[in-house]
Amino acid sequence: MAVLSSDQLTDMRKKMAVGETVVWTKPQLNAALQAIEDWYETNKVAIGTAIDVATAPLVFTAAQKKKLGAYWLLQKASREGA
Repeated sequence: MAVLSSDQLTDMRKKMAVGETVVWTKPQLNAALQAIEDWYETNKVAIGTAIDVATAPLVFTAAQKKKLGAYWLLQKASREGA
């Protein structure tokens, strides 16, 4: 599993706090962010395989799959009011 660095955690905590009433502690937010990182690392092969199955015989590159995932996640967050 990839461990998020202090700088990465600090950056994400600052971004999370914008426009929010902070009701969490730094360790709680760090743990939540690390849990997301762990989940992603555990499941990234499965999503890559799902994309390959859905688009066969076309196979997107790893970089293209990352872009697809990023665009989808941003759109999903907008759609659900994040």
